[in-house]
Amino acid sequence: MANCQTCDQSQLEQREARRSCEPKIHYGGIASSNQVMKDAVTRDRLAQELDIICFEMEAAGLMDVLPCLPIRGICDYSDSHKAKDWQKYAAAVAAAYAREFLEALPATGDALRDSRPNAHFPEQADLGNRRLQLMESLRFEQIDSRKTTIKTAYSKTCSWFLKHRDYLEWLDLEKQSQHHGFLWIRGKPGAGKSIIMKFIYTKMKKTDMPMKALTISFFFNARGELLEKSVPGMYRSLLLQLLEGFPDLQQILDDPDLIPRNQVTCPPLNILKDLFRSAISSLDKRALTCFVDALDECDEQQVKDMVEFFEEVAEQCVEDNVRFQVCFSSRHYPYIDIKSGIRLTLEGQDGHNEDLKRYISKHLRIQDPSLVDELTQMMLDKAAGVFLWVALVVDILNEENRHGRIALRTRLREVPNELSALFQDILTRDQDHLESLLLSILWILLAQRPLQAGEYYHALWSGLLLKGKGDREMPPVNTSDASDCFNKCVISSSKGLAEITKAKKPTVQFIHESVSDFLIKDKGLYKLWPKLGADWESQGHEELRLCCNAYVFHEAIWKAIEEQKSTDAQTIKDGLLKQFPFLEYASQFVLGHADAAAHKITQQQFVNEFPVSNWVRIFNIFEKHKVRQYSEGADVIYILADRGHPELIRMRLEVNPKIDGGGGRYRHPFLAAMAKGHKDSVIALLGLSSRVHNGIDITHGLKCKVDSVRKVHTPFSWACEEGHMAIARFLLDRGAQVGVDDLVKFVENGNIEVVKMLLEKGADARAANMDGLTPLLLTSQNGHLEMVKILLEKGADATAANRDGSTPLLLASQNGQSEIVKILLDKGVDARAANRDGFILRC
Repeated sequence: MANCQTCDQSQLEQREARRSCEPKIHYGGIASSNQVMKDAVTRDRLAQELDIICFEMEAAGLMDVLPCLPIRGICDYSDSHKAKDWQKYAAAVAAAYAREFLEALPATGDALRDSRPNAHFPEQADLGNRRLQLMESLRFEQIDSRKTTIKTAYSKTCSWFLKHRDYLEWLDLEKQSQHHGFLWIRGKPGAGKSIIMKFIYTKMKKTDMPMKALTISFFFNARGELLEKSVPGMYRSLLLQLLEGFPDLQQILDDPDLIPRNQVTCPPLNILKDLFRSAISSLDKRALTCFVDALDECDEQQVKDMVEFFEEVAEQCVEDNVRFQVCFSSRHYPYIDIKSGIRLTLEGQDGHNEDLKRYISKHLRIQDPSLVDELTQMMLDKAAGVFLWVALVVDILNEENRHGRIALRTRLREVPNELSALFQDILTRDQDHLESLLLSILWILLAQRPLQAGEYYHALWSGLLLKGKGDREMPPVNTSDASDCFNKCVISSSKGLAEITKAKKPTVQFIHESVSDFLIKDKGLYKLWPKLGADWESQGHEELRLCCNAYVFHEAIWKAIEEQKSTDAQTIKDGLLKQFPFLEYASQFVLGHADAAAHKITQQQFVNEFPVSNWVRIFNIFEKHKVRQYSEGADVIYILADRGHPELIRMRLEVNPKIDGGGGRYRHPFLAAMAKGHKDSVIALLGLSSRVHNGIDITHGLKCKVDSVRKVHTPFSWACEEGHMAIARFLLDRGAQVGVDDLVKFVENGNIEVVKMLLEKGADARAANMDGLTPLLLTSQNGHLEMVKILLEKGADATAANRDGSTPLLLASQNGQSEIVKILLDKGVDARAANRDGFILRC
């Protein structure tokens, strides 16, 4: 048995520690031989020729006679070092895996007949656990936020819809072949489509029958987080409801053609669609009704693709006699249509007009019946079927009534007919608290994510404090009436156009998407605050940056941090959030708002004076994944690259052009930006103004691959290995240090493009690495003919030998590379030269 006592310790290869101590299982071809393998060169040649992962002897006599499945525990590397000390561990691993394999192997018919009824099958338990994990991966935090926030239909309203001819026709199974199960409700913004949809959904949900009929829904929410307003979020929600409603359909999650057996994370969009289609095709005699509200609040192209997919599924259901019904709702624009289906326009329906009358009758606080009738008719004429307009105007008239009912008719006549103009009227009726109104609007429009009520409360306070309009002391958030304070703050600061959602984690949003339309599409924000200019977003982000920065570094917060006695990270985080609910958001996104503002407003002073170490201390408190935290001495340029802030990077580099500072798991700004897929940050670090260079996008194909960076990587080597050659060339042009080890590595990998580039930039084709290997030695051994030609053209020494005295000619000969042998002989290499063991060229 050989050991390493006589080995050169300076040649010991330092390997990165494994992230897990769990056993590693390799699947692949195993070669059976009649002798022990002790030669590394022969090992590598056979592995390449036969595509095998290891050798074994035990099955050599059976392999050609009986079907065999060798399971090997590896204890050596088939070279001169035969380490038997590891044999017992390898044997234990192989035995343990063999047992697991036999337990998972399907039993024969006889074995099944003999098995006990209640026997435990491990694979079934594993399968069930995997299903649970996949089901949980479909769920997301705000999955029901929009549906729960929509107001329930007012008493006795919406009932007319259940008797409407179009609705009854949609329910008629005999007419499914005509309308393919589709009902599409269209209406103006604010007409009440979502309320109708929630009403019908709730009524139909009550008729669900276990294993017979199921009703599912998704309500798009343009004011929510990404999954609330995107098609992937819709498919995740609908699929989860379907599989929970009909649990037997969860078997589709076991299909390896759809989801790999080792995957327990949420599948991508195309697989979600396939799973949804597969589940519906397995309904058999069961009925499924699906409600999808507010299609206009999702990306138009996503919706078009989704509608086409639903049409395909519905068409197949008609052919297979499967009961599948879909009810969509949307605005009139953007116009998306279906080939077959029933279409209903909400405004103009008699029942809808009666609902408006009922609402006015119940909520208008005027005692005079004749005046109520007169005002009701005036409102119906002006509302044009828009429920939201009626609700807002009723509040206006009630306020006027409280002032003595002197000018009710005049006030109503002054109210604009259009919803957008009504919003402007509400916001400009008085000039009170305009600072808080602007902050309210900017936070709802520009926040990186919707703010929770407590966050909004303190964010508004921080902004008002900067303007001299807020108390110096932070408003408390742990009082018994805190929720009431939050609600009053939201309503008063937005002048009634914002609300707190009803969800597990309530957030602040506008009462309707049409408010956003007024402010942005109809330029309401510019009309209200002309000084913001056409590029109001940059100015808006600057306001929010100031709010965040002032809050993060407020003296009260730092005093609380210094007084922390606990060492538990979660305890510290929870304690701070109870006092300072806006701290997590402010620390996470202060740089993001600064970067967004930097398009028009310089952030030079901000980024140069930014107290990095203090910010890192707070940021790390709220970053639960330790690998994503920054070191105390993190360089600001590294942080900006890691978080993807290209404009701030440019401003920082104007003052300090150094780009080698680290401070996190990627060690280098370039590696952080590339691994995170921050294309614009890579461009900024390269000092370029655009991704396009000489007609090509040099960042094409750059995607987020957070776990792709290893300790051995440099920015250049990572870019080359990932195939981003344009970036690699720019890195070389900007002085990237490349040594012989890089050249040897890319020669060994057979990467001709990189090798050519390195040689063109002056890499020495004759140099040897620390192991005494030249590029030509490696490529001659590996048999890469084209690489040999390139190296020889660039002056590689065809006679340079390795530490064993083997030349490229000998290595090529030993590995059967006849064409390379011929080329080297043509170069005049001595065919009689032998290595230290006496081996000579074998012809």
